[in-house]
Amino acid sequence: RTLLRLAAALAVLAVLVQGLRVWLSSKSYIFSRHQIAGLAKEHSGLDYEVAFSKIIIELRKKYPGHILPDEDLQWVFVNAGGWMGSMCLLHASLTEYVLLFGTAMDTSGHSGRYWAEISDTILAGTFRQWKEGTTKSEIFYPGDTIVHEVGEATAVQWSAGTWMVEYGRGFIPSTLGFVLSDTFFSTQDFITFFYTIRVYSKTLLLETQTFLSELGVF
Repeated sequence: RTLLRLAAALAVLAVLVQGLRVWLSSKSYIFSRHQIAGLAKEHSGLDYEVAFSKIIIELRKKYPGHILPDEDLQWVFVNAGGWMGSMCLLHASLTEYVLLFGTAMDTSGHSGRYWAEISDTILAGTFRQWKEGTTKSEIFYPGDTIVHEVGEATAVQWSAGTWMVEYGRGFIPSTLGFVLSDTFFSTQDFITFFYTIRVYSKTLLLETQTFLSELGVF
């Protein structure tokens, strides 16, 4: 009986996973990797704070109703995979996110392995990546875009003063375990944990409001 229950549970899980894959591959998306990377590249080399401001303005023009208002923007620490950085979430849903990311200190660690494709375009500083199965690392500079494929794992290193624009596409809730695990189990910085959940909730609420507004509900 136990084996039958286990087999049934695995079968249900397999169906859910396959259904999720079909949904992710067939649905329409608001953003694209190339659009976000192109916008970031246009502003690479500028003072990063100036670049951030210009990028946010452009995103609001191109994607009205999908970028958080200024009063909801917040830089939040991220501890994950042994590294420490800071993010400012601009947009997020169940399948996409756009954020600003960087660090004021040298930091390195594990990239994480996600059910999502993540791309980063550097505005300032340097980023070094060591891919799984290789014996050499590669360094990237302002204007470069680094793509982290679904299921990929790498070693990552940011120099102090590295800032970038990041776009993720896939099943975004699957990334939260890695993003929050060090905060929950290591630093036990539950205020940062709360900030992270709160800003993600705000982006989901914004997307819901925009969706209902487009349907003419209100």
